[in-house]
Amino acid sequence: MTRGALNDRQCRDRIDALRSRIVADTVEVIADDELDSVLRAIGPREELTRGGLTQRGEHKQVIALARLDGEEVFPGYSWREMRDGGREARMRGVLCQTAIEIQSVIGCPFDCTYCPYSTFICARVDIERFADRVARLTAELSGQELFKLNNRSDTLGLEPELGLAPLLVERFAELDGKYLMLYSKGENVKALLDLEHRKKTIACFTLTPARIAELLEPGAPPTSARIAAIGQLAKAGYPIRVRLSPIVPLLDWHNLYNDLIRDLIAASEPELITLWALSMIDVENLDNIVPLEEIDPRILSDAQQAAMTMRGKKGAPFPPTTRASIYRDVAAIIHDHSPRTRVALCLETPEVWESTGDLIVSHSKKRFICNCGPNATPGAVACG
Repeated sequence: MTRGALNDRQCRDRIDALRSRIVADTVEVIADDELDSVLRAIGPREELTRGGLTQRGEHKQVIALARLDGEEVFPGYSWREMRDGGREARMRGVLCQTAIEIQSVIGCPFDCTYCPYSTFICARVDIERFADRVARLTAELSGQELFKLNNRSDTLGLEPELGLAPLLVERFAELDGKYLMLYSKGENVKALLDLEHRKKTIACFTLTPARIAELLEPGAPPTSARIAAIGQLAKAGYPIRVRLSPIVPLLDWHNLYNDLIRDLIAASEPELITLWALSMIDVENLDNIVPLEEIDPRILSDAQQAAMTMRGKKGAPFPPTTRASIYRDVAAIIHDHSPRTRVALCLETPEVWESTGDLIVSHSKKRFICNCGPNATPGAVACG
């Protein structure tokens, strides 16, 4: 904790609420200008590593609660982070849309094995000032309509103590032509149910089948709890989107995903479901993320045979033909249960998009519907 935050009454009350959920070996109060060196000791942006199977259930290295006095929430991460679609295309050959994402927290309360943000939390608790910054930003960015919140954390995992989600839901309800995306695998939605949101906040949840959640997402709510939260928000009138992320082809994965989609559609029919296979992991490191004996042996063999070709690529460990086959099968399951739900891909190559045929929304390198594109409003998803 920083002295500046503790000297601010609203921040102090918020810190006290958050601390009621934290079990810590040591608690330190430091000067505001000392925080940066503490955070840099965790590692520079490019060296953050995935938690892995061995880190499941381990304590966070650091939980930092402070004000956002400058531009960076965490070293290397701005509160108004640029997602550069052109760079993704040039460097990694995948489709992505350029947009500004907003964030006041880096680091996640959950412990997912595949995530590089699971070993620490840095939360900026002056949320009123952050909301004011965001409102000014939306006015500056006249061409951007959708603003994704806290992509490198889980906002609902810190609610209701943080109070950020309800504050921004109400703020965006007042912003003409601007939409907020809450991106979460959390379940704490009670504070959102009675708000006047005016359908200006899109609730987007990441889902995995229960078996994957048990293996790879310790600390996160079980799949059934996430689906229950989706149902509550849908009943309250929020637009619903889902990311099947990461898709992990375990043994019997077709039935696992069929059961997942069946249960989801019983709670809510999302306007859009986006697919993203487990990626950015070379096959020689895969056993630190997923027990290899749990993976479909045919698909594991595909990854092992393509190890040299896929090393260092965005889509690793699974080769493009394997990913495309997975996407086609999962999309077909979705359409069987919910014909009106649109299906898109995330961070995929044009070739993989094209090989999915009409199961996935149409695309071009310049225009396509995806979950968090700058103009992916509910109206655009419905018509695009």
